[in-house]
Amino acid sequence: MEKTKLKILDGWESTHVKLLLIVFGTALIAKGGVLARGFAVDDYAFGQGFTKGELNVFLTQGRFLLGGIDSFIDSLGVNINDLYVSLGICALLLQAALVVSILRFVGVANARGAALVGAVMVAHPYLAEILTFRMVLPGYCVAAAFSIVSLEMISRKPMSWPSIAIALTATVGMLFIYQGFLNYFSAAIIFAYLFGTISWSRIGLDVADGQDLKRRAVVLALVCLASVLIFLVILSISKSLGWIELTGRANLIERGFFAERIAQIKDLLLRIYWLDEPVSPRWLKVLVAAMISIAVVLTARILWNQKRDKKKLLDLLGIALGLLLLIPVTVGVIAPFKDWHPVPRVLPQVALIIGLLLLVGYSAVRGFLGKIPGNIFSGFLMLLLVSFVFISNQIFADQQRVNSWDRAEANRVIARLEQKDEFSKVEYIFVSDGGWRRPSRLNTTQGDMNISAFSPGYSRAPLLVEVSGYVFKKPSGDQNLIGERYCEKSKSWPNPESISIVENLAIVCLKK
Repeated sequence: MEKTKLKILDGWESTHVKLLLIVFGTALIAKGGVLARGFAVDDYAFGQGFTKGELNVFLTQGRFLLGGIDSFIDSLGVNINDLYVSLGICALLLQAALVVSILRFVGVANARGAALVGAVMVAHPYLAEILTFRMVLPGYCVAAAFSIVSLEMISRKPMSWPSIAIALTATVGMLFIYQGFLNYFSAAIIFAYLFGTISWSRIGLDVADGQDLKRRAVVLALVCLASVLIFLVILSISKSLGWIELTGRANLIERGFFAERIAQIKDLLLRIYWLDEPVSPRWLKVLVAAMISIAVVLTARILWNQKRDKKKLLDLLGIALGLLLLIPVTVGVIAPFKDWHPVPRVLPQVALIIGLLLLVGYSAVRGFLGKIPGNIFSGFLMLLLVSFVFISNQIFADQQRVNSWDRAEANRVIARLEQKDEFSKVEYIFVSDGGWRRPSRLNTTQGDMNISAFSPGYSRAPLLVEVSGYVFKKPSGDQNLIGERYCEKSKSWPNPESISIVENLAIVCLKK
C-alpha cells in the first residue's frame, strides 16, 4: 500500500488518509452545529471568564491539566466559550481522527465497509452532546490528541519501550483532562483482542495480523492500568496533603450501594440498546439490534463450521468472553464512581461498539449470503447514518432554540427589574428554582442536555449577566435565605409579586 507523504501521518496508508477525510466530512455534516454560538448550562458559568471558582471545580474532579489549559487561555484575555469556530473545527477533525485511529488499532481500517462504518460511528448522537458544551472544547481537543498519540504509538510499535513510554505519558495527561476517553480505549482493547483471535478472512473481513493485534490489546490494557494507578495515586496524595477535596465524580462508590448500582447498570443497558430515548427512537434501536444479531449468528455459524481443534475452541471461548466484556465496557468509567450521571456524553464507546459489530455483520452477510444481501445490509447502514446525522443536527438546533427561549425570558425579567426605583442599588441577584424544560418540549432534552439555564442554580445568575451586560453577583448564604423566604410567600413568575428588591438584592421567583 502507498504511504502518505505527510510527516504528521507517518505510517498511515493513503487509504487511511482518504478514510479520515470521509469520516471528517461526515463529522462536519452531522455536528457542524458546534461552529455556531451556543450555550449549554455549564457554559453560562464560564461566560464572564475563568475564575478561581471554576478552577476549583476542575481540581475537585481531578482535572488538573484541564484547569491549567483553561487558565492559560484566560490569561490571554480570551473567553473559553468564544473559541467555538477554531476549536470546533479542531474538535471535529480530532474526533474523526480518533475514530480512524481506533479502526487502525483494531486492524480493520482496510476492511470493506470501513468508511461507511466509520461515518456511522462519528455521526452517532452520543458523540454530539459533549460538543454542545463549548467550554469543554479546549480540553476535549487536547485529550483527543493525547488519546490518538497513545493509540498510534502502540499500533506502530507495541513492544517498543519508547513507544510505550510515550503512550503512558499521553494517557496520564488525558486522564488529568477528561477521563471519558478511557472508554474509547476499553472498547479498542476488546475489539483488538476479538479481531486478533482468529482468521477473519474466511468471513470476508480484512483484518491485520492477529498476533500483532493481541499484543496491541495487552500493551494498551497495561498502559491504561498503569495510567489509572498513577492518576489515583496523585489524587490520593493531593487529597491527603489538603490541596484538594474530591467530588463524587472522583470518589469510588461505597460498598453499601453495590446492589443499587447493579440495578442502575441494568436500566442503563436497556436504555442504550433497546428502549426509546430522546436521542434515539425505539425503532432505530430495534434495527441496530437486529443487524447486530445477524452479525453474531452468521459469524458464529461460519466459525463453527470451520475445522475445530482444542485451540479453535479456546479461541471461540475467548470471543464469547470478549462479547460479554462489552457489557461493562458499555457502561464505562462511570460504573465504579459515587456519582451516577449516565448522560450520552459519557458513553461515547457505544458508538464504537455498535459500529464495529456492524462492520463484522456487513462482512459476514456479504461473505456468507452473497453480494445482494450484503448490499441490503449496507443500505440499512446508510439508513443508520442518515438517521444519526439528522438526530445530531437536531441536538444543535434544539440548543439554539432553548437558548433563545432562555434569553427572551431573561430579558423580560431584567426589564421588570429595571422598572423598580431601587434597581440602581442591585449588586446581587437571587433566582429561585426554574423548570428544567419548557411547556413547548424539545425532542432532544436528555439528562442535562438542552435544558433551561434557569434550572441549575449555578447558571441562573450568569444567564442574566450574559443577556443584560449588568454585573450581578451570586447571593451569599443569608441572602439565599431572604430570597427563599420571600418566594415561599409570593406568587411565581410572571406575576408582578414575583420580582422584588431588598436593599442590594434582587429577588426573582420562578415557577417550580
